[in-house]
Amino acid sequence: MVGATRGTQSGFAASGSGTPPPPPPPPGFTKVFAAQTELFRQFVQGQQFQQQQDGHNVHQPQTAGYLDFLKMQPPLFHVTVEPLDADAWIHTIESKFSLLEVPCSDANKAHFATQQLHGTARLWWDHYNVMLPADHIVTWDEFKNTFRAHHIPEGLMERKLNEFLGLTQRTRTVIQYVQAFNDLCHYTGHHADTDAKKRDHFRRGLCTKLKDHLNPIKVDIYYELANLAITQEDCIMAHRAKKKIKAPAVSASAPPQRYLLVQHATHQAPQKAP
Repeated sequence: MVGATRGTQSGFAASGSGTPPPPPPPPGFTKVFAAQTELFRQFVQGQQFQQQQDGHNVHQPQTAGYLDFLKMQPPLFHVTVEPLDADAWIHTIESKFSLLEVPCSDANKAHFATQQLHGTARLWWDHYNVMLPADHIVTWDEFKNTFRAHHIPEGLMERKLNEFLGLTQRTRTVIQYVQAFNDLCHYTGHHADTDAKKRDHFRRGLCTKLKDHLNPIKVDIYYELANLAITQEDCIMAHRAKKKIKAPAVSASAPPQRYLLVQHATHQAPQKAP
């Protein structure tokens, strides 16, 4: 047949290579491949971003949040007439901060503590906060100083100091005297800032009988002196009770003694006749 070549099939063009071209891809394959490529690219970018964040967090230490602070069960504060309660609340809040596993920032300490103010104490803080500049950040030291100045005024501190300086046992038991002495020690400043000063003030305030018993005894710690005073008072009370038992008791069945009143006649001189 004219135009036909041996070894070739009709319908194929003579290309000289003898190999047919590859079949075309199925419909939609290109789009699927492009989508998978885009997903893989996003995955790689996500992994790189996560690694950068992890490296960034290593250089930034974590700080305690408000929920971490609440787990420490911080006490609430209500206004009280006893200034010791206000001072004790500050010390308790500070102890809660020390229990946190991660440190708390100075600004957050003040912010977290103010959430524990209730009643008129909260109203006072809101009023104080309104007067501050909008961009002002209250530090923990500022809050403590402001809180103490409001709830523990200087006039009251001076009154408590005078109570301490004039404190004596009087009619109190030793235990009652120790309790009053310990409570007032918080307001004494330099008057009782050493153990030796506390011992001297405590000894001078004891009743005369206890001072006579304890003066020959030398102690180095205030609490040893207080314990000796309690023990000595117990001995004195036991001795008094023992003396009462040994004293003869008057029998209730014995008839009461009666006394006879004797009137003496007055001697009159004889009158003369007129």
